[in-house]
Amino acid sequence: MNVWGDIARLNAATFAEKPAFVSAEGPASFAAVNARINRLANALVGLGLAHGDRVAVLSRNRTELFEVYGVAKGGMVTVPLNWRLAARELLHPLKDSGPLAIVAEPNFTSVVDAIRPELGTIRHFIVLGKARRGWSAYESVLAGAPADEPRFDPRPDDALCLTYSSGTTGIPKGAIITHRGALNNCRAIIEDMLKLTPDDTGLAVMPLFHVGGMWYHLFPSYASGGTTIILPEFNPRAVLAAIQERGVTHVHLVPTMIGALLDEPGVRSMKLGHLRILLYAASSIPLGLLRSAMEVFRHCGFIQSFGSTEAGSVTALLADDHAAAIADPAKADLLLSCGRAFGGATVEIRDAAGASLAQGTIGEIAVRSDRIMDGYWKNGDATTQTLVDGWIYTGDLGYLDSAGYLYIVDRKHDMIVTGGENVYPREVEDVLYQNADLAEVAVFAIPDPKWVERVAAAVVLKPGRATTAEEIRQHAVKSLASYKCPKTVLFVDKLPKNATGKVLKRELRRQYADLLKPKAGNLSS
Repeated sequence: MNVWGDIARLNAATFAEKPAFVSAEGPASFAAVNARINRLANALVGLGLAHGDRVAVLSRNRTELFEVYGVAKGGMVTVPLNWRLAARELLHPLKDSGPLAIVAEPNFTSVVDAIRPELGTIRHFIVLGKARRGWSAYESVLAGAPADEPRFDPRPDDALCLTYSSGTTGIPKGAIITHRGALNNCRAIIEDMLKLTPDDTGLAVMPLFHVGGMWYHLFPSYASGGTTIILPEFNPRAVLAAIQERGVTHVHLVPTMIGALLDEPGVRSMKLGHLRILLYAASSIPLGLLRSAMEVFRHCGFIQSFGSTEAGSVTALLADDHAAAIADPAKADLLLSCGRAFGGATVEIRDAAGASLAQGTIGEIAVRSDRIMDGYWKNGDATTQTLVDGWIYTGDLGYLDSAGYLYIVDRKHDMIVTGGENVYPREVEDVLYQNADLAEVAVFAIPDPKWVERVAAAVVLKPGRATTAEEIRQHAVKSLASYKCPKTVLFVDKLPKNATGKVLKRELRRQYADLLKPKAGNLSS
């Protein structure tokens, strides 16, 4: 197995009429999915696309989104887009990647149309539904193409997809994921972390535009020959119903989602015994929440994984680690770890000069494996800063203990992870600074019992100006996805700074770490 298409072809032959996916659109067998992928790839070739050309997709979770990833069989490169972004936020990844075609759900066509005049490279607009002005119907595009295997056979080191993640400046960068990297990542997850078999049934609720939803869960589930239930997006009631009624054996969630499941009425009386793996990522889980989850999902093993778009899946805190930490108070701190490297990955802690640091010493987390990205699309400077001599410098700060467990203690560039979504403060600050009433702004994270981290903004008003927290939030939501907008706004007289004038966000986090309830005079949330 060297390229994406090898898995699709093998599964179509091996599992043929077995359902690969079950979604709101109905079941789709492995053979049918492979045939539809072939039709799409051949149709795009017929429209003039060739090896290396990009195809963007803007959709919530559904089988057709997986099919668009499959154009890699024809040597094309998929660009999955975050459907939560505002139109202006989508403009950069679309202009940067330069796709010749875009596939979108009906409710997102207006978002694309709003910026269409600036999308000079896109020649083909395809909608997952009925044709509309300026958009061809997806099913009509497929119907006119043969189901034969595409003639072009990509190479293992060819790009499979471009996944955009924000960098230290908040400007999205397209990480190049190759066929080799995706398959190696898939193999490691199946064999060394989740232990998947064709008898498993997965539940896909994480967004498939994320590497976590697609490459770290759905693709391994598909590649293992198991059936995957696809939900359009996370809904706690729908997730619990699927686990109970469809015999789901593994699911990938973030801690915020786990908390939402536990808050559902009647969850403790549901029959959830089929579930054997609950994989969570994006952040560590509060001990109280984990204990409650392990009581409800008592037949289930919990696994935490750490990875990134650039590095692939890197470490895993396995089910046995969780059980040991819960059973033995002396090992409870293990739950603060994100586990040990698996599947041949190597983790080192480096200092600013790139030298390896001793156990227990905090430094930048560096990763080497056969599943890291190939670089950033059209961004050589960022690539050379992040990918050095085969090592990915993650930008996260952490340390390794004597047993090889990795502990993340901070984010080098102050990234916020709220409800499993990455938020870069600089991007939010740039928007807030457009507010004429604000003199200074600092965006940072404070602990949140529901979202794990909450986006907070400390703001200094200009002399003689006045505004409210709600007005600031309403200004932000015009330009940003809602999860990026500050949930807490603090009005302060001045921001803490060092001698060079740099805002000390570490001090802000320390000062407001326990601000979970509004305080008169300085807090609105």
